[in-house]
Amino acid sequence: MKKFGIMAAMVVISFILQTSLFNFFDIFGAVPNISLILVVIFAMMSDGVTGGIIGIMTGILYDTMIYDVFGIYTLIYFLIGSIIGTYSDNMLRENFIAYCAVTSISTAAMHFLLFIILFFLRYNVGNAGSIISIIFIEAVFNTILVVFLVKFIIFIFNKLNVK
Repeated sequence: MKKFGIMAAMVVISFILQTSLFNFFDIFGAVPNISLILVVIFAMMSDGVTGGIIGIMTGILYDTMIYDVFGIYTLIYFLIGSIIGTYSDNMLRENFIAYCAVTSISTAAMHFLLFIILFFLRYNVGNAGSIISIIFIEAVFNTILVVFLVKFIIFIFNKLNVK
């Protein structure tokens, strides 16, 4: 229970930082998505149920703050968290390359799912070709940041004696 409480607190803090501070770190039109990185990390450190719950929490925070239609980010983050958590037993959790690969794939999957859902809801999503470069830059940022965040989270968990 202590581990889940720490995970939830980190998700809320990252959401606050994501929506307020990280918008100033706009590089080439892309902003790193710390909340998605945390969902990936926590899903890989736990199981599918915990990853899904963390994904739902993160998605609800985004849906209440950002979009007109409630549930889009909740569904996307839930799918990402539960799928990664389900298959996390088969991954090497100590290997940072696994975290990097899963983070870059989940960044692309998040944007693809968001595009598909908004397209079928008849939102004006624009041309997909124009945002591919931004998605690629965000995936690179997320892939670089995941290494530092994994090390930081492992450090916090070790300091607080959380397994």
